Amino acid sequence: MGKETIRKYLEEERDVLERMAREIWERPEAGFREHFASGLQMDYLAAKGANIKTPVGKLETAFVAEYGEGHPVIGFLGEFDSLPDLSQKAGLNYKEPVAEGERGHGCGHNLLGVGSIAAFISLMETMKQEGLAGTIRYYGCPAEENLAGKSFMAKAGVFDDLDCCLSWHPSGEDGAGYSNNTALETMDFYFTGIEAHAGANPHLGRSALDAVELMNVGCNYLREHIIPSARVHYIITDGGKAVNIVPGKAAVRYAVRAPKVDQMLDIAERINDISKGAALMTGTEVKRRITSIYHNRLPNAALADLAYENFLTASPCRYTPEELEFADSMAAAYPEGTVERVVKSYGVDMSEVKHNLLPRPVKMGSKEKIGGGSTDVGDVSWITPTLNMTAVCCPVMVNGHTWQGTSCYGTSFAAKGMIRAGEVLAATAYDLLTERGDVLKQARDEWEHDKNGQSYVPIPDDMEPYFD
Repeated sequence: MGKETIRKYLEEERDVLERMAREIWERPEAGFREHFASGLQMDYLAAKGANIKTPVGKLETAFVAEYGEGHPVIGFLGEFDSLPDLSQKAGLNYKEPVAEGERGHGCGHNLLGVGSIAAFISLMETMKQEGLAGTIRYYGCPAEENLAGKSFMAKAGVFDDLDCCLSWHPSGEDGAGYSNNTALETMDFYFTGIEAHAGANPHLGRSALDAVELMNVGCNYLREHIIPSARVHYIITDGGKAVNIVPGKAAVRYAVRAPKVDQMLDIAERINDISKGAALMTGTEVKRRITSIYHNRLPNAALADLAYENFLTASPCRYTPEELEFADSMAAAYPEGTVERVVKSYGVDMSEVKHNLLPRPVKMGSKEKIGGGSTDVGDVSWITPTLNMTAVCCPVMVNGHTWQGTSCYGTSFAAKGMIRAGEVLAATAYDLLTERGDVLKQARDEWEHDKNGQSYVPIPDDMEPYFD
């Protein structure tokens, strides 16, 4: 009865939910500035009878929607920020921005949040009809892209009493996540020197840009002496204003990734030391600003197995011929052989693939496999057992953080995958509230084992939201 209620209610709300996702796609917002998306979601959830709490800590666009009382307490994670310079018209297999240089939903967060809302409201309706005990929450989380929205929410304690948390992400496959991903710290280094005429009096200047370049050289030498699985990235964000002026100010942004948070923090401190050395060599001063700290995500096989079961029985996406034609057309946006290489990585024969869609849900990786990306969902996973799953919202070869992703995530094809994700999440939570409550204990035992005696380390007290 319960899962049938979930399916029926999602069909009733489908048009409203798909329209909400499209409206957020059409108005991409920067991290911590998602006032339209956050307000749209809060208004909808309040009208459905959820209790809304906002702001969360220091974050104006963060909120928590809640229904029910008592344990278990189950959370659904949502996001709604976009990425810079990924404006793109929807449904095209060639690059054509809506507005050149503007933002776009290349990571599908317009779908991510609404899909989790779909899970929340359909489960809320089912709980009402069946009189189920327990508490469910939807977390409206800002600024996932590099700015650690969930880390600030964790600092405010809003995840502390959860029995588990369920999350998903738009992708090219239906899958339950077993693989880990990296811890991340992002830092800005601001160097201050002395300006001077670069032709007449360079000896009177102290170049902040020289300091940036020396820091970069030092960090490049550091690469040989860090663990092979770590990554160090940088961009110069301020290189001076004119070639004939010794730069009095310059800045560089660094990101450090490593499989475990303690490894990442160690490398970040070594980079900080290099910045001090560069300042000493050039007679400049340096200040560091930490803009984000993400923990590595702890996958949870107990929750993933349950979600996988629900994928196998969830309502299939019923695509129109036009939607399938679009899915086929996206192969033209990539070099020849890309589809075959991606499909092979899932262990699927190309003969089984139709319309660039995998034939069945997959179990993604293993706990030993470390993905290259990072997410602040990792912070949540150190506070409570957390599910990571994906749902098909684009053809299999499409990568996130690209114009191709933006193109896909604004289509009806993607919206159908979002509703399917909502059904799987709601069905999984329904199981945890009813006959599969034993999985919660299994998930927590596994989580305690994987933490190996370590505890979550919250962000520093003096860390402030960064408005990029």
